[in-house]
Amino acid sequence: MSLYFLVMNKNLKIILSVLLLIFWSDVLPAKCVCPASEPVATDTAGVRIGSKSVQHVDAVSLGIFRNDICLPSTLYMLDGVQNNVFVEPLIKRWRPYNDVVRFSGTVKFQRRLERVASISSPQNGDSLRLQLINLDEFETVKAMSSVISVGRPGVGTDTVTVSIIGDSFTYGAFFKDALLKKGYVPKIRMVGLQEVDGCPGQFDEGRPGWSLQGYFRVSKGRADAYNGFWQPEGDCKYWGSTAFWQLVHEINRFPNKKWEPKEIYFTKRYFKEAYVFDQQTGLKLNPRKNDIMYDNALAHFVRYDGRKWVETKYEQYQWSFDYGKYLSMWSLKAPSILVEFLGLNDFRDFPNPATIDFNTWNKQIEQMAQSYLKVVPAGRFVVMIPQSTCGMLNNMAGDFTIKQNACMWQVRKNIIERFDRREAEHIYVVDAGIGIDNRDGYKFSSDDKYTMPYTENSEVNKIEVQWGNPHPYPNYPVMGIPLAAFIQKYR
Repeated sequence: MSLYFLVMNKNLKIILSVLLLIFWSDVLPAKCVCPASEPVATDTAGVRIGSKSVQHVDAVSLGIFRNDICLPSTLYMLDGVQNNVFVEPLIKRWRPYNDVVRFSGTVKFQRRLERVASISSPQNGDSLRLQLINLDEFETVKAMSSVISVGRPGVGTDTVTVSIIGDSFTYGAFFKDALLKKGYVPKIRMVGLQEVDGCPGQFDEGRPGWSLQGYFRVSKGRADAYNGFWQPEGDCKYWGSTAFWQLVHEINRFPNKKWEPKEIYFTKRYFKEAYVFDQQTGLKLNPRKNDIMYDNALAHFVRYDGRKWVETKYEQYQWSFDYGKYLSMWSLKAPSILVEFLGLNDFRDFPNPATIDFNTWNKQIEQMAQSYLKVVPAGRFVVMIPQSTCGMLNNMAGDFTIKQNACMWQVRKNIIERFDRREAEHIYVVDAGIGIDNRDGYKFSSDDKYTMPYTENSEVNKIEVQWGNPHPYPNYPVMGIPLAAFIQKYR
């Protein structure tokens, strides 16, 4: 049975398609393929309808999915440096046989390719224009543009103070090359409690595996990284758990001992702060009244009453993210720029990217920003867009990276919709994810167990299999370029 019709109006075509689905569902099995006499065409909404017949009558072919792109209103770029804009991070689904992104605008391109455009001589105020084009009818599904804001590398005689709160990307110093090694940001002073590996005197606040929620809870486990931001009300100050500081001391004394990875990851960079605490008991050496700790040996919280440590309860206090108290407790200089770089561990493995609820996450970002700006009213709070390119399906971990990318694209879209264009409130969006190459940004395995096409294969060709996902280690040297550009712009 065939149905022939011709519809010129696209909106009407979609409506009739849905009605057709209802009709066919009553008379045909699910996903029935009706005979077609002509090739199937696709309109810009993704509705596949033959000019004289309907094929593959199911949800996908009737236009439920529509591709999309998103980009913040401002892109920060360094002058004289290759600034990359990859397509995979900004497109909702990477489907190069269905949809492509075309680059244009007033910028002078170094290159414009299928997966990436690069700009090495950006000019302030130039525009970068994107067009999402469906290849079936070559129609523009969406067009948008961003303004280029340029930072000049190597410029600046005064110290600029910066702090980054993040996850394993910050812990692994994604920023090291751009901020500390290449000379792009001279006289930078990074503030935090954990010293950056290989960079004495520079600190950050990166904790592997942490989500934003981790910074809004108390840390009291032995290998639970101390969170100095979550503090009780008033003049009370929380200094962490006794077992944690005992472990930090022990790792500092015996670094070559065989430690569990989680013990090392969460403790080894706190060596400077360890000397505030007793090596044997883990308690603060010179406590002041209303100092609070968690005593792991006693399995309860303790408060110093001016003479001794006494039992107290967590529920007796109102707790909140308190950036000012964190700075004062550890005598840290207030940064002129505070960067938040989280989201990957919050949402990467969400069951359904279409149903992610960002309510709590957005509120906590707002609280973090307001807590910082209360202490540094003239400061700049940066929401960094995390990666939406977690790699290829061929990866050693077997991660469902395509679905992870879909989840993280929703995070990207949420950040842009909620926090972009708020410069008047001292809140800025910096796109770190735009420079991550979903393919060549990752390392490839050389293990034949993964790369051999099949047993007894003697050919040279191997399967390309990524490892380390979702950490694009080869991409780290350029990941910090947008942040370096932002710092240089506003220092």
